[in-house]
Amino acid sequence: MGFEHSSWGAESAAINYRQDMDIIDDVLLRKQLATITSPDSQDSIDERVSEVRTIREEAGLPPSGGAPDRITFSTVVKASRGRSLDDDGEVVEVWMVHDRYGTEQGKGGDSNPLKNQLDCLIVKWQDGDWKLTDEPKYVKLKSSPSAYFPDSKFAFKDGWREVGSE
Repeated sequence: MGFEHSSWGAESAAINYRQDMDIIDDVLLRKQLATITSPDSQDSIDERVSEVRTIREEAGLPPSGGAPDRITFSTVVKASRGRSLDDDGEVVEVWMVHDRYGTEQGKGGDSNPLKNQLDCLIVKWQDGDWKLTDEPKYVKLKSSPSAYFPDSKFAFKDGWREVGSE
């Protein structure tokens, strides 16, 4: 994917993955995950696809398939907090606060978006890129971030930074 081998590269990769990861099309999500998931965490692909299938069924959609016609979804990461989970900076947890919107063609934006969702992805430098990992030895090292508020000195001290938009 081309993210640099640095702490900022790890955060950028995780943010990009969260924003681009399909949340309703299980077939597309599986393809995306096959590209960005570490070979050490292939079981997590099935788990994430199963989560999407559950969401689809809860929304009254068939368990597998694409997004309903004329509806698109987008995820916008507003802030992130990265921390290394090893001594070399090769494994990084990235906590993110994001909003998720649905838009129906011809009807405008989402009147009830999911706001301020908290999520964590762990990325590992492998084969020249940052890959998602859910290896238990790293998952057990995850931290608990302080709450994110844009103007909070405590959130800033904890490492939260606003994510710029284009």
